[in-house]
Amino acid sequence: MVEEALIVGSFALAALATVLLVRILRRNRRRRGAPTGRLNDRLAETHTVERTHLERPPRVSELATVGRTDDGAPVVVPIVEVELGSTEPPSEELAFEFVASVLRAIHPELSERSVRHYDVRFRFGPSGLLVSRNCMRIAVTPALAERLVAEDDYRPRDLRRAVRRADDGDEAEAPVLWGECRSY
Repeated sequence: MVEEALIVGSFALAALATVLLVRILRRNRRRRGAPTGRLNDRLAETHTVERTHLERPPRVSELATVGRTDDGAPVVVPIVEVELGSTEPPSEELAFEFVASVLRAIHPELSERSVRHYDVRFRFGPSGLLVSRNCMRIAVTPALAERLVAEDDYRPRDLRRAVRRADDGDEAEAPVLWGECRSY
């Protein structure tokens, strides 16, 4: 009798834990999904197949929280994935065309948030069971993104020059020109 009560109690406790876990996961998904969903909608509007020749538009895979401001607001790094249908990395010129179009689409949407930098990742190369695609990133500061959005005569080539000049080799701090993809 005691054994049966323990078994029933264990099942009830496991069911309660499962329900609580599902609720927590749903709440966290809603919190993360709303801002990235809006950003992904903007990217889908501005990066059609006809315009970019990408099989699918870039997408914000994560708004990584990397710190807090003095008033407790999150400091984020938007991570944007650009899937290329090629085995070779894109030229710098083409990569910065994508970076510029991504920033023009999402930077205005994030103007009210504290952004450390934008992390645009390019995935290319073969994929399969034993091999994964290569991933390289370009990281851009919000100040450079603002210039790109606000100044009509600031072009992707200007952004490329600015990132190249300011990249000090530290792959943790933006700007970064062709750094390895990393976790936050």
